[in-house]
Amino acid sequence: MSSRTDKVQPALKPPAPVARFDKAFPVFLEGDRGVSSGVGRNITDAGMFVETREPFALGTRVRVTFSSPHGAEMTLEGEVRYQCFINFSRSDSSRAGMRGIGLKFVSPQSPQKGSRGAVH
Repeated sequence: MSSRTDKVQPALKPPAPVARFDKAFPVFLEGDRGVSSGVGRNITDAGMFVETREPFALGTRVRVTFSSPHGAEMTLEGEVRYQCFINFSRSDSSRAGMRGIGLKFVSPQSPQKGSRGAVH
């Protein structure tokens, strides 16, 4: 005689931990509205949070450029997945706020072949 409770359930594997880079560092954002600067935080292999005064619209593709003090640069492409405005109080009881966007890293968009006329 079998019972549903007698069946062996496969063990669920816990999700792999995501390595998170917890430093803050300057970044440059470039999109269809132009270029802005920001502070990158909480970077993972899937995305990051960027504090910026000029948030890009949801769904916008932006190029994020990381620079080192030694002149090396790396650029990744991301899609804006969320925007936020955070209000907070400082230790002196003054109020402050910050804006930011959450980016999901995506593959670069390849240019459309033949979308423009031939170059002569």
